[in-house]
Amino acid sequence: MENINSTAKTPAKLHGCGIILLLVFFSLWVIGLSAIDLFVSWTIEQSLFESSVGINDFRWIVHAIYSFLVLIPCIIFFGVVKTRRIKMIFRLWMIASILAIFTIPMKTLYLTAQNETAILQSSSMLLLLVSLYVFKKKPDPALKLKIDKSHLIGLASIVGWGLAAPWINWGAFGSVLDTLLELIVGVIFALLVVNVIFPYYLEETQRLEKNIRISDFILDGFVVAVFLLILITALAHNGSQQMLVITVPVSGWLISAFAMAGIGKKGHGKAAAGFIAGLVIALPLIFFDMDELSLVISSGAGEALTWANKAAWVTFMSLLMLTIVLLINFRIITNLNMPRKWNHGLVLASILGSVLVYIFWGQIGFFGEKLFVILKSQTDLSIQAGVADYSTRRSAVYNALVKNANTTQTELWAKLDRLKLNYTPYYLLNAIEVNGGAIAKLMISNDPSVDRILDSPQLRPLPKTTTLEPGDISAAPTEPLWNLSMINSDKVNEELKVTGKGIVIGQTDSGVDGRHPELGDTYRGKTITDDYNWYDPWNHSTFPTDGSGHGTQTLGVILGKTTGIAPDAQWIGCVNLARNLGNPAKYLDCMQFMLAPFPQDGDPFIDGDPAKGAMIVNNSWGCPIVEGCDPTVFESTVKALMTAGIFMSSAAGNTGYYGCATLTDPLAIYEDVFTAGSINQNGELSTFSSLGPVLVDGSNRNKPDLLAPGEKILSAYPGGTYTEGSGTSFSAPHVSGVVALMWSANSKLIGNIEETTNILLGSVRPYQGSAPSCGDMIDGIGAGILDAYKAVQYAISYK
Repeated sequence: MENINSTAKTPAKLHGCGIILLLVFFSLWVIGLSAIDLFVSWTIEQSLFESSVGINDFRWIVHAIYSFLVLIPCIIFFGVVKTRRIKMIFRLWMIASILAIFTIPMKTLYLTAQNETAILQSSSMLLLLVSLYVFKKKPDPALKLKIDKSHLIGLASIVGWGLAAPWINWGAFGSVLDTLLELIVGVIFALLVVNVIFPYYLEETQRLEKNIRISDFILDGFVVAVFLLILITALAHNGSQQMLVITVPVSGWLISAFAMAGIGKKGHGKAAAGFIAGLVIALPLIFFDMDELSLVISSGAGEALTWANKAAWVTFMSLLMLTIVLLINFRIITNLNMPRKWNHGLVLASILGSVLVYIFWGQIGFFGEKLFVILKSQTDLSIQAGVADYSTRRSAVYNALVKNANTTQTELWAKLDRLKLNYTPYYLLNAIEVNGGAIAKLMISNDPSVDRILDSPQLRPLPKTTTLEPGDISAAPTEPLWNLSMINSDKVNEELKVTGKGIVIGQTDSGVDGRHPELGDTYRGKTITDDYNWYDPWNHSTFPTDGSGHGTQTLGVILGKTTGIAPDAQWIGCVNLARNLGNPAKYLDCMQFMLAPFPQDGDPFIDGDPAKGAMIVNNSWGCPIVEGCDPTVFESTVKALMTAGIFMSSAAGNTGYYGCATLTDPLAIYEDVFTAGSINQNGELSTFSSLGPVLVDGSNRNKPDLLAPGEKILSAYPGGTYTEGSGTSFSAPHVSGVVALMWSANSKLIGNIEETTNILLGSVRPYQGSAPSCGDMIDGIGAGILDAYKAVQYAISYK
């Protein structure tokens, strides 16, 4: 690489207007391209979080185009520009764009591959560092004339403490491995920054014999900021774009200030500059799980994205204010060096301050992902399926499942105990959730009893419990609701006098407001005990509560006094999705509770009571890949529940605008689950309603099974209020409510899933709306539109 430094003193020359315009134009070019790359990649990721099909993941292509559009002009301008300082700027940015080339493979990693992303980030930066070492410039002899060692790290530590405080306060560590990997990213980033910006730019522009002007500070800070922006565009991936673009580039002026303060000193302020550079990239990565910051997961008020944005903008404003202060008091920069004792004292004070913030205000502990281990041996229930009596069959299924789990998991339990790994066993699906990450996975993946190991994502704790605003309607509806009239459930209540009495609904959702006027009286535990009636594996609440409102809304459609289809049915509840990122284990917790409820401090294996279980379970949720589920994860689970005589109603999903075959997530994809798509008040298929056929499991199964109202559905909301909601989440409860009416009307149908399904499909009204946007009609609308009146009439006539 060409050596463009010279020790000879030359008179300062004014740069020509043309070269300045070139620099300004190219700066805007780089900033604009970086913004496009970051935004497009982030947008693609948000879509991928929402749907696993219908979207091409071309993030790596976008980034490759960006990388070459920055690198090639840098090479050209570096070769043709003669002005020394401008030439150095293009060379600096060229080096950064080489890193962008190196990280193209990283851009192919899946959304949740955070550890792999950190490894490739570190590897790419190390590759660039090694390359620079191989082709490094010969040191400038003039740079050896240092008179003293710079003492800036103490001041940098205090600044760093101020920058770190909001992240420590509002964020939380991941696992030990997560934290270590992101710390390594920060350290290598710091090394990269100081080993590029100093020898290739600042050591030339900031010389002891040179009179440093405020314009130099502004320009150097800007050049470093653009350099950092290119690095961040290269490294940001899987949700980190929005945090890193806020926190890192703006530190360019502070980094330049520390370099200026170190002029003429040994080290040239490199330690302080590197510390700041490493800190501003590491803090977001260490204290927030970037895939938790997607809009699908964290768009609610008080969720992780709220706190991450607050921390990022506090960091941005702090760095901006420091830059302004330094601009106003430019001459103090060269006097920032501290006496040795002060230097050490400030370092200790910043460490102590960070520890105190963490202890008193932080979320103590490590909160990494877990593993969901599925065993090969799944229970054969063919004998139990032949038991005629409903109650006896439920008990037989439960006993067989527990027996198989106890028999086949024993050796793996012993192995996990030896490895000192905490775990939770399951029986409904023969599986174990293990508190461990990649290393634990390596230790148990070859166990002969293990079929496969899935991720079990864990949300990191929030600094403050989210609060829910009440619904926008305070009074119960006094007029018939359109959705109830469309399916004729109001006629069933009024003319046939069937209201769901004697039926127990199982609600697995975000929770339920157990004191809501629409729902409180039909909670089965109201007059007895919450044991066997309410279970919250998320927050361990002892009485029905709902932190998001979704569960209250969907249950209100099923059995609300004025908003529901079967107002006299009873309900039990379980929280499987308190926040909007679940995992296989939490979903399984609640499905086990629906089969055989247990006391709140009980053991599902020992204390489960199938006689107290739900008859119909509403599932207004799906488990996509980002939550750890593969297409077949719960296939045997729902088969077991069907064998036990439990009717499983599921929402089709809300990704229909991505096209055909967008019905992709368990439970909706399974043959043994009844899946509902959405129709609006005008009788048209909702644009968001997911479309079949089911391709993800290779079945080519036609889904959904039918349509039910799912747009602008008025229902109960926490705090005794009401609001409207849309989504197939509101379609599935219509099916659950109608089945409650059918079983209430004719007890011979209770537990008979096959006949119940036949009646539902055989009693539909024809769909007369527009055809789906693609594919066959059946893969958009199923059999037709749910009709409660016909279904109950057919149920009554069933012998």
